[in-house]
Order: sequence, then C-alpha cells, then structure tokens
Amino acid sequence: MPHVPRVPGLDGRQLRWQDHNEERRLHVLNAAVELIEEQPLGTELKVQQIAERAGLVRTVVYRLFSNRVDLNRAVQLHIVGMIRDVLDSTMVLSGSIEEIIHSIVGGYVEWVAEHPHLHEMAQRALGDGQPGELDRAVDQLGTDISELFQAGATLLDHELDEEQLNTLDLLVVGLLGQVRGSVNQWVRRSDQALSPRGLTNMLSRWIWYQIDGQAREIGVVLDPTVPVDRLAAGRSGV
Repeated sequence: MPHVPRVPGLDGRQLRWQDHNEERRLHVLNAAVELIEEQPLGTELKVQQIAERAGLVRTVVYRLFSNRVDLNRAVQLHIVGMIRDVLDSTMVLSGSIEEIIHSIVGGYVEWVAEHPHLHEMAQRALGDGQPGELDRAVDQLGTDISELFQAGATLLDHELDEEQLNTLDLLVVGLLGQVRGSVNQWVRRSDQALSPRGLTNMLSRWIWYQIDGQAREIGVVLDPTVPVDRLAAGRSGV
C-alpha cells in the first residue's frame, strides 16, 4: 500500500495518530478492493459504499483521502502493489530461459484471470490528466526486466554495448506492450478460447522467438531448455 512518510518532530501521541490513520487508510483500500471484485466490471463505486464496507462514515474517508481522485489513485497503487508482489517473486535467474519466461508471464496471466476487475481498475484513467498507476508500474517493470536481461547477458559473459542496451530497452517495451495488450483482449472476451495456461504458453513462445532472434543478431545462440547456470558454465569452459 502507499506509505505515508513519518513527519520529523512528531511526539509519541502524534506518531500513534499517524499510525492509526495509516491503518484506517489500509482498511479503506482493502474495503474498496473487496467491493471492486464483487461488482460488475467497470462499476463506479460510491464513497459511501466504500465507507460502509470499511465500517466508517464518509467524512472520515474524506479526511484520509483529499478527494475522490486521491482515493481512486490510492486504490490503484494498492492493486499495483498486489501485482508487483506476484511478479517480483518470479524475476530471478533460476531455471532455464523458457522456465523464467513462463514463470513471469504465467504469474501475470494467472493474477489477471483471478482478479479481472482489479486489473481493469488499475489501468483506468482517473480524469486528472495523469496516467493510471498500472501504466506507471509498467515503465518501472520494463526497467527491472531490462536489468534482468543485462544480468543474464553478464552471466553468459556477454557485456552489452550502448547500442545493444538501447535495442534491449525497445525490445522490452515491445514485449510488455504485447503481453499487456493480449491479456487485456483475452480477459475482456466472454468466450475465452484459451485457458490461462494456454495463453501463458502462447505468449511465452512469442517472447522466446523475439529474444532468440535478437540474441542471434549479436552472435549469441541460446538453448532455452538448459538452466542458465549450466549455460554460463558451458561458456566459461567449466
């Protein structure tokens, strides 16, 4: 959840009050998440509904959040935190390349399949001229995945030059857009021909083809079925 920073110079009573407000904010955000999951897709919740679910009066909610947009953005950030918790646990250089890809993509697809209403809420424009929090999170995720690729290249004893790093950044942006766009189309269809596992398998294949093609352009041939530590050992001559 969004963390409210402690203000220097507060006494014990003020700190306890700040902690109390943080707990109530979290309680409100959890109440909003519960309601979003229960309502038809795209339903606009009323603050009164959220307050009642949280066991508070509406005026208290408005003391915790400056306005409705502030509340909605805090809900989005809370949902994005849930998504990142899933993805962060998958972004490790463990197993084969195909297993790593499948783990990351599968974590996202499975979460969206289980929480389609939350996913939709996280990417909504809120009318304040700013992007939804999922859009912002995708930018940071792109940076994290680029760093994962760079770590993999280093592990395989291949340092990327500036041009290759720029190409990698563009590749990652394209891959994320492809996955997100495909998942959005899939989850919004009433007649889903693919299961979450089927969609994960398809997207993982597409991603591997693009990674493999780009790697071959710089003279690197990878076996996606071999654990990365064995690939690294093979390249070092061990």
